[in-house]
Amino acid sequence: MPISAGYDLTQGWIAALERDAERLGYELQIRDPNWNIDAGAQALEQFIAEEPDILIFQNNDMHAYTKLVQRAMRAGINVIQMNLKTPVNSDAFIGGDWYKVGADVAKEGARMCGEDTSGKVAVLQGPVTSPPSLLGVAGIEDTLKDYPNITIVANQAADWDASKAHSIASTIIKQHGDLCAFIGLWDNQDIGAAAAVREAGLQGKVKVVTEGGGNQKSGCDNISNGMFASYVKVDTRDQAKQLASVVETLLQTNPEPGSAPFGLYTANTLLTPETVTASSCWTVEQIQAGN
Repeated sequence: MPISAGYDLTQGWIAALERDAERLGYELQIRDPNWNIDAGAQALEQFIAEEPDILIFQNNDMHAYTKLVQRAMRAGINVIQMNLKTPVNSDAFIGGDWYKVGADVAKEGARMCGEDTSGKVAVLQGPVTSPPSLLGVAGIEDTLKDYPNITIVANQAADWDASKAHSIASTIIKQHGDLCAFIGLWDNQDIGAAAAVREAGLQGKVKVVTEGGGNQKSGCDNISNGMFASYVKVDTRDQAKQLASVVETLLQTNPEPGSAPFGLYTANTLLTPETVTASSCWTVEQIQAGN
């Protein structure tokens, strides 16, 4: 159960699972709460009642599903948490180190806002209770303490919504005419800020630093066309391969749920217009083909 099946990260994970389900002969069921936390809780409760061998879910609120994770494991179900983790350990976590993601986007913002700039940056985060916001913003703020020339002039929640990011960024640009950069935590959201910068005629002057899973359209295309000045890739393609392997392993070993929890943290890769290559990003079709 992803937070939504309608965007690039989850489409990449699902593509790898669908490929392996057909290859290995297991059944894959997907329920899409479409960003609604209550609908997600209901879907998880339904899955727990149906007692699947493995429950895979993504969590857009740090604490919302904590008790459901514990209930699933008590019911004998192995649980995998994808990319956004609750405070409760399950059998496996696969995803980004969000504190380090925050630190890395902050370093890029500081690099681009050195001498001869205002040093003013604005932070765009997702829902304030989501793991990337809670951990990522802490990483940004802690890291920027080492750069006294950098000032955070705004820190607002765009809720993973490109339209909201566009509106917030347009206002910030008007309030701070000498803004140096936006520092964001997801490409699908931050493309709205990049559009606001372009519409203000400030592309190249106000930088947009973001993070993403490395989808070709959301990531590399927008690096190449100058919408994003710097991009911390937390590679969905790698996560998809790891997810498929963990499912295959758990189905064979069938461990007692939660008896040996482990995490597979995705390495961050920095992409800029100068370093991006034809193989830096992925498409769903490539993951479906096992590439």
